[in-house]
Formats: sequence, structure tokens, C-alpha cells
Amino acid sequence: MTPSDEDIWHFQHSGYYVVPQTLPEALIARLNAATDRELAALREPVVWEKGDGRDSRDIRRLSKILQRDPVFMEAATQPFLLDALEIALGPNIDLLTNKHNHLMVRPPQSGIVPWHSGEEAYEPTLVTALIYLEESTIENGCVRIVPGSHHRPFRQQQRYPGGDFHTHALYYHALPVPMPRGGILIFNDSCFHGADVNRSPHSRRSMTLGYRAHDAHDVSKEDPEKVLVRGERTYTGHPHPFPNLPDGPLTDT
Repeated sequence: MTPSDEDIWHFQHSGYYVVPQTLPEALIARLNAATDRELAALREPVVWEKGDGRDSRDIRRLSKILQRDPVFMEAATQPFLLDALEIALGPNIDLLTNKHNHLMVRPPQSGIVPWHSGEEAYEPTLVTALIYLEESTIENGCVRIVPGSHHRPFRQQQRYPGGDFHTHALYYHALPVPMPRGGILIFNDSCFHGADVNRSPHSRRSMTLGYRAHDAHDVSKEDPEKVLVRGERTYTGHPHPFPNLPDGPLTDT
């Protein structure tokens, strides 16, 4: 489904967009099977939940997910996801391997994700995509986004405002965004966001990926940390000679 003008307006104004289409069930099953294998192998790099436990039930996050199994790249390059990303990034899209590129396992009783913004509002737009391998609910700690916070005017460092998760002002400004199994949420990474404790008896798995528009003025066209997933690496600066102009020097009229 091609995003409409209303979809584009909503993303630019609110900073997030729920992709209407979901992943095919067969792909979700393969993603979960690959995740099960990685967890069982305790394959590094991983991030553990707080505490002394060091088995698969204590893993909070699998890092470097795109390098673990081709099925994760397959999910990251679904055409309908790239269609949605064009809302913010245009036709030339890079997938980053040095930003996000992890899978949040969020086992039962997994702690909060503190309030933060991944980028400052004045930095080039980075879009986060959350791909849900399991249903995300308020009970199991779904993401909460502060709509429109990517428009904040202040320039001082605000990425990690600190404070208690449940009494911070951002908690009262934030919108919880439950998502279905196979659903995809994209948002401007400079929006403030966080996630609550997983109070369910089950995990809450989701891939976290980062995308940016290809920088037309980037001298290094073959950056190994960027994977071109749509469009082309091209220079779109000022052409010469300028098109649609008469020959000869320009004069005032």
C-alpha cells in the first residue's frame, strides 16, 4: 500500500507511522526460529538483563542481528517497509549496520527502556523501524512515543533526560503504541520514546533497525556501515551547465 498524502503529513507532524501491512506469517516463523537458535547458542554480542543469570532466559537483547542470519536482512528489506520509509527518506535509502541493528528479546520482567531520543532534533533524519516478532501490548511493555517531540526547539543536550520513568513529564505526554505480531512501526529517531516493564509471562521480541536517506554529498559512496536497500548512490547537487537557461552571461532585467 503506497503511503497517502495524509500518511506523509501524519509522519511529518507526529513523527511516527504504523505500517498497515504486516509480515507474512511464514517469514515471522522463520525469524522466530532464527532467534531461538541464537538464544540457545548464547551467541555474542548480547546484552543481559540485570542480575546474575547467564542463560538464554536472561538475554535482553541480541546485537548485530543483521549479521546473524539472512532472514533478518530479508525482513529489513521488505518492499512495503521501504515504501513506507520513503515518506521520510525519499527514494534513496541506506540501512545502517552501526546504529540499532539489534533484536530486543524483552523476557518476562524485563526492565524499562529509559526515556531517550536516539538523535538530536537538529541532526540528519534517522528513521527507526521496529519489526515485531511477537505481539506488543501495554502489559508486556510496548513502546511509548511522545508525538511531535522531534520538533522541539531547544538545542541543549536532551537525549537522556533522566528521572523516574513513571513520574517523568514525558510519561504523561507519551502515547503507548501496541502492535500486532508481524507489525512494523517507524518513527523519527529524534522523538522521545521509551518502554515499560514486561509484566507478562512471555517475551516481547522486536527487531530495531535504523535507516537514513543516502547523503547525496557524501564523498564515500561505499561506506561499509551503510547498505543501500533502495534507489541509488548518486550526486544530486547543482548540475553544470544549468538546465533551461540561455547561453551567455546572466544579466539583471
